[in-house]
Amino acid sequence: MPLTVDTLLAGPRGRRLCLEILRLAPEHLEAVEATWAVSWAARALAENPGVVLAATSDGSPFTEPEVSPAEAAAALERVTIPEMSEHLLDEALTIAVDLAAYWQPPAGEDVLAATEELRPVLERVAAAVVDAPGTGWWGSPLARDAQATVRWEGERPSADTPEEITTRWRDDQAAEETRFAQQIDNTRLSGSWWSTPASRLPRSTCTRGSAGPAGLVLVEDSLGWSSAFVQPIAPPVGGVIEIDGPDAWAALCHRHPFSVTASRQNVWRWTTGREGMWVQPDWAAVAREAVGVHLSVAGYLATSGRVIDLGDLGASTVAGWGPDETFWFTPVEPSAPMQEWVRVDEGWVRA
Repeated sequence: MPLTVDTLLAGPRGRRLCLEILRLAPEHLEAVEATWAVSWAARALAENPGVVLAATSDGSPFTEPEVSPAEAAAALERVTIPEMSEHLLDEALTIAVDLAAYWQPPAGEDVLAATEELRPVLERVAAAVVDAPGTGWWGSPLARDAQATVRWEGERPSADTPEEITTRWRDDQAAEETRFAQQIDNTRLSGSWWSTPASRLPRSTCTRGSAGPAGLVLVEDSLGWSSAFVQPIAPPVGGVIEIDGPDAWAALCHRHPFSVTASRQNVWRWTTGREGMWVQPDWAAVAREAVGVHLSVAGYLATSGRVIDLGDLGASTVAGWGPDETFWFTPVEPSAPMQEWVRVDEGWVRA
């Protein structure tokens, strides 16, 4: 699926990307006003907005500003779209990915970005994103000649084979479904929220010159790591399934359905608002079809966190999967020496 304005704005992460681009605009008066307008409008839409602590100069009570989505949209309309540099696109994409959360109600900013009032504003940003030279690789399939894995500080590589990991994943998922189904009242019980293959499988992203692999920065709910080991790899020979949008994900669920209603019904209801049956791919079955599964950046922005209708099967969603990330069901071999990378003020650099 190519990256278009409609596909970009169809997904929660795509909409958040466009919103963050405007929030990263140079701090002129219009941009500052828009940032405050978005913050207050989003707070009013959040299910769990938290508490604001404020002190006034004269000791009078603080009254939160009431900003409607229409007023936030008007403020954003006055912001000039910044130049679509690769640095800006990377920063906005990193923020949109890092703020993804599928185990709770959506953030107020995500609710705001989905309103009809913001659609015209985000459309003009999405058009600029689609036309930007720096997004040309977002819709690309797996870049076989430029893959690398990322192992974070303190993380140990698995000693099991991918086949063993996937088999154990299938057994663990089945056991979790049984355990949750046996709960008498589990309406507030939180279970697994991701729909990815087993996390211990080899995973890789494309390397981007001196910036290193995309997996160093495009991480959902990152934990603030300061160092990592990067291993360039030679991808296994064989077919790789491409997830380039909701249709590809739906097709995979239809070919290899695995019911996860018992374990996911609460967390995915909280994050999407949908109630009903839930399905994800049976990765043990998928592993017999292909050597890996790749989620393109465009596929991520259009699909992650979105309700994907599966007809009689129910619905599904992509959760916990980073942009351009490939999960491998067979062993991967190093193609160059391992590298240590560290985080500095300017980003990630080789140690």
